[in-house]
Amino acid sequence: MFSSDRKVSSTNYSSLVATLLRLANARLSDTQKTVLMMAHRLLKHDDLTVTALADQVSRRSAVPYSTVKWNLRSLKEMGLLKGGDMCCKGENARLTYEAQMLADYFERNH
Repeated sequence: MFSSDRKVSSTNYSSLVATLLRLANARLSDTQKTVLMMAHRLLKHDDLTVTALADQVSRRSAVPYSTVKWNLRSLKEMGLLKGGDMCCKGENARLTYEAQMLADYFERNH
């Protein structure tokens, strides 16, 4: 972390956010974007475990189940998805605020 006495203007903040969204758009694979957008749509309306989320995304898309699971794991490693793991089985999946912003951005620009 770094700290500064300077205040960040809203213009600089907006520019930073726009840059990060473009960077994520360039760096995430098309499959990761698809899985993220579908997860966002599903989790708005349902409480699902990561396994159930993978099943639903796979059923509603052309992405195979194992590929969805792999990509959900990647999203978890990136800090975009929270949910159950070996220690906390059955915990519901949830997207971070940043992941929700990304999903909305991808939806608008897809």
